[in-house]
Amino acid sequence: MELDELKKSWNVLDKQLQKEPIANEKQITKLIAEYKTNTRKSLGRLVVIQRLSIGVGATGLALLVLIWLLIPTFGFNAHIQSKIAAFLAFIAISIIAGMWWDWKTYRWNKATRIDEMSVSEVSRRMTIFRQWTKYEVIAISAWIVLFNALNYWVMEYHLASPGLQAALITLFVVFDALIIYILYKKIIYKHLNNIKTNIEELKDICTE
Repeated sequence: MELDELKKSWNVLDKQLQKEPIANEKQITKLIAEYKTNTRKSLGRLVVIQRLSIGVGATGLALLVLIWLLIPTFGFNAHIQSKIAAFLAFIAISIIAGMWWDWKTYRWNKATRIDEMSVSEVSRRMTIFRQWTKYEVIAISAWIVLFNALNYWVMEYHLASPGLQAALITLFVVFDALIIYILYKKIIYKHLNNIKTNIEELKDICTE
């Protein structure tokens, strides 16, 4: 009798042990699906931001062309018109360069197939994009310095009193730093960090 009960207990335990790997496989599959979904969402939001940036750039370029054509009707003297023309040319070249860069990174991210590529390949592509973003922040920072210098010259702030010039420079620096912080730290890098975290979790699961 005791032998029969022992056999029954052993059979129950054996069945439970056989079911456990199946449950673990289901849990692992679910976790992988969740991390891939989160990665896809964050990457999708970055793609939307890039697409929006290209659209805004195209609209801005059209407005610049319109302003350029209307400059003679504003009644400015030749000196002011030349300054405005130089400023508009700088902005136009900046927009075209920015649109090219956004199109390049947009296509890169669109070509990153979360469900079709291996985790290592997605990780490699996101690492490259993250490096590109660092270059972008450096380029934007340099552009802001040039923009403010040109704006300073066009608006003739250098003719103002030293106190007003100091106040304007401080305002420009604070405003520009705030824009860069919000745009990259709170928006773009937020999604990049989410992607990095999800990929690291996927690597851990896939190597177990």
